[in-house]
Amino acid sequence: MSPHALAGLVIAIPIGAAVGGVLLLFFRWARLRRRTRQDPDALVLAAVSGSLRERGELAASLGELRTVHERLLDALPMGLVWVDQRRRLAALNRRGQELLGVTPGVIGLDAGFVLEPFPWLRDALDLEPGPASRLDAGGRRWRLQRMEAPDRIGSLVQFDDVTEAEQEERRLQLRERFAELGEMTAGVAHQLKNGLAVLKGQGQLLKRAGHHSAADALLEETEDLERLVQRFLQWAKPLDPISETLRLEDVAAQALNEVRRRPASQGRALSLEGRGAATGDPLLLHQALVNLLENACQATAIGGRVLVKIADRRLDVLDEGPGLSEDTAIRMLRPFESGRPDGTGLGLPLALKWLNAQGADLRLSPRPDGGTCAEIRW
Repeated sequence: MSPHALAGLVIAIPIGAAVGGVLLLFFRWARLRRRTRQDPDALVLAAVSGSLRERGELAASLGELRTVHERLLDALPMGLVWVDQRRRLAALNRRGQELLGVTPGVIGLDAGFVLEPFPWLRDALDLEPGPASRLDAGGRRWRLQRMEAPDRIGSLVQFDDVTEAEQEERRLQLRERFAELGEMTAGVAHQLKNGLAVLKGQGQLLKRAGHHSAADALLEETEDLERLVQRFLQWAKPLDPISETLRLEDVAAQALNEVRRRPASQGRALSLEGRGAATGDPLLLHQALVNLLENACQATAIGGRVLVKIADRRLDVLDEGPGLSEDTAIRMLRPFESGRPDGTGLGLPLALKWLNAQGADLRLSPRPDGGTCAEIRW
């Protein structure tokens, strides 16, 4: 290589390096400038993306919290209704929907419209928060409690149907009382039975001696007392019921035939309607029906009608008597409480005892057109 060429190469290398450095610097500057112009948009997009992600996570957390809240409400064994300040139905748990017979679609609707068929519940929303109370509505027994709503936003009421619970509590109390009285009356009845046997023997001796008037009066009173003692013994007798499928119309027909032979049914029409089945003890059911029918005949005036109506797991004895108030109906199911001066006060309690022993219940209620209905339910 000639000296001139070598000198040119020596000069060209630094010049080329300088030009290359300038070009590289230019390209880097251009790229940096372009990136700088795009950074504000990227920052905004990144901020929006982050916000949406956080809101999504928050919404998911709130959704999970709401699901847990709804599940907790639905797990409550009683109804719970919440009406907001705009009188809209804000919440009604699953048990409440079942008790009122409504669907989840009513939530958000006007509370006055949804609760129109339930004025007792609508009125409870306007009460002051306080202890629970009980009332009768729609043929059922309800327990209500107005509660303090969170932050005083709207009205919150807890409600439940306690009809069956109260009936079971009453049956338990009666069974306990029956057991106590049974032990007491058993001893009394046996003592009376011994004394009556002596009196009856003396009456028969008087009759043989020719004192017919005095003997007849003594024997008549003795027979009445013997019937009372028999009732006492029936009351005290422990029960061991059997369980079998019964045709209720067959059991009722046999009971009607027996009552037709008794003086209490004279002048009254006894009839039977319907068919049905239940599981129980045929003898105990027969005895309970005879007591109820005889009681219905005694309450019905001559020329009146006593009707037995039957359906599955249900039997009603309807009379045309003066009817009973609710307090009187409850009282007459208690032992030794009678509605007649000559009654023993054991006819209806014995029927209740025999029915309870086979899983049935007895309730006395006034008929709309007069008279009383003795309702037997399994």
